[in-house]
Amino acid sequence: MKHLLALNLALSLITAPGICSAQVASGPSIALPPAEVILNAAKEMGVEAVDGNYVISKMDELINKSGKVFVIDARPARNYDVGFIPTAFNMYDAKFKLIYPELEKLNLAKDTEIFIGIGRPCPMSLGDIKQLKAKGFTNLKAFVKGPIFFEKYFSEVTAKGAKKHATNGAIVVNLAEDPDASKFLAANTARDKVVILAGPAEHAKTNYALADTVYKAGYKKTAVFNGNIQDIQ
Repeated sequence: MKHLLALNLALSLITAPGICSAQVASGPSIALPPAEVILNAAKEMGVEAVDGNYVISKMDELINKSGKVFVIDARPARNYDVGFIPTAFNMYDAKFKLIYPELEKLNLAKDTEIFIGIGRPCPMSLGDIKQLKAKGFTNLKAFVKGPIFFEKYFSEVTAKGAKKHATNGAIVVNLAEDPDASKFLAANTARDKVVILAGPAEHAKTNYALADTVYKAGYKKTAVFNGNIQDIQ
């Protein structure tokens, strides 16, 4: 109980807009609650806390939409837009009641393995978990242990996020013009650049595979935009 009280106190103190933020090229803007507080709170809720390596081991299933696993990002849309775990559903915990009907439309089985979080001790993730448990979901995992996902894998961005990165100097690779990213790789662009691979949503699996190739070529700030290139130009 004392850990839950500590968590509630931490939640009441967190008002800065960047809390639990993470994207292609930046970290959290303020200090997060101690990891011990979050981990103990998850334990008292009866929820397993998992780390980044475990979530990454499930990425093929997520990208291939096996139906067995799902991932939820509990951060505000402004943080989600600029970098999220590929395929993640955005459910800002403070707007759970407004967003939940959209999740219902996906008809997820109640025993689907659902990861909530990005690998930081973020109380927002526990906020979503509490509310999802109340909705009957039985296989929730708190992704609140490191390494942070974006330190080990490429990310995905929305159109709004891609445009923001492009405004800040990101390299946008139009996969309609460079379908295997070979032109980009041959250009030997500086490895510290943010790279956005943009391809049609219907080719998402291919886009993710190319992002994996670019990421493994040393571009650790790689992201995918699945959508119309015109939406980010």
